[in-house]
Amino acid sequence: MSSKRLPWVIKYRPKRLADIVNQDKAKKLATEWIKEWIAGKPKFKAALFYGPPGSGKTSLVEALARELNLEILEMNASDYRRASDIERIARTAAGQRGLFSKGKVILLDEVDGISRVADKGALEAILDLIEMTRNPIVMTANDPWNPGLRPLREKSLMVPFRRLTKTNVKQVLRRICAAERLVCSDDAISYIAEKAEGDLRSAINDLQAVAEGYGKVTLSL
Repeated sequence: MSSKRLPWVIKYRPKRLADIVNQDKAKKLATEWIKEWIAGKPKFKAALFYGPPGSGKTSLVEALARELNLEILEMNASDYRRASDIERIARTAAGQRGLFSKGKVILLDEVDGISRVADKGALEAILDLIEMTRNPIVMTANDPWNPGLRPLREKSLMVPFRRLTKTNVKQVLRRICAAERLVCSDDAISYIAEKAEGDLRSAINDLQAVAEGYGKVTLSL
């Protein structure tokens, strides 16, 4: 297998909400909130998706945007330190949707990476963004309970994501093995799922590494 192949975390990224496992509450909350936006009457202008790594936070945003034909404008933690990037997103967020243009959803990934002191300006800029936006804003965080993020929590719909179970992870890994026509033993799949501790992204990366290194996924390589 070629090391230049598309990473499986991208290749097998959920394309529909139905593909996202064990997050029924998050899917329901997020869908209702986005539909409030589409109707023009959102209670919250922003939503904060929070939960363990690899639980599907970003994937849910992408699947929801795809199903509702929305364009995603994404920023990650490294962008929050550059005022020009925040201003660029702010201009888009404040803009009206054209008659034939797609709606937009703004994704601010890993907002818990903002330092309370060093990035005070970034936090204020995001709060301003929420205040002025005419498009839904989704923020993601592994741990949203940092005291410095309290202003964001107060402005956002809180959407919790559960840690995926070993069974959830195994289900996805088996689906990938079938799609790739790989020999994958149950004990090897169980081992990878156990080691991932609910982080589906990590499990898929491990599965691909073993498959590309050995051509099969078994404990007796």
